Amino acid sequence: MDSLGERVKYYRQLRNLSVRELAKRAGVSVSYIYAIEAGSRGHNIVKLEQIAKALGVSLSDLWRGQGE
Repeated sequence: MDSLGERVKYYRQLRNLSVRELAKRAGVSVSYIYAIEAGSRGHNIVKLEQIAKALGVSLSDLWRGQGE
């Protein structure tokens, strides 16, 4: 997985979460998750931390693609 968006989608699907469920758990909008996964959104570190926590991974794993 080369991009942050691909990693977010990978971890989301690995945990059987819908985009809507991940957005709810992370406290961000559904459109934000879609945009991140599509690679068409700038990165907000606070929101990325929330997404990483909701996915049960560290921010560094999400950012750099380490881990699972």
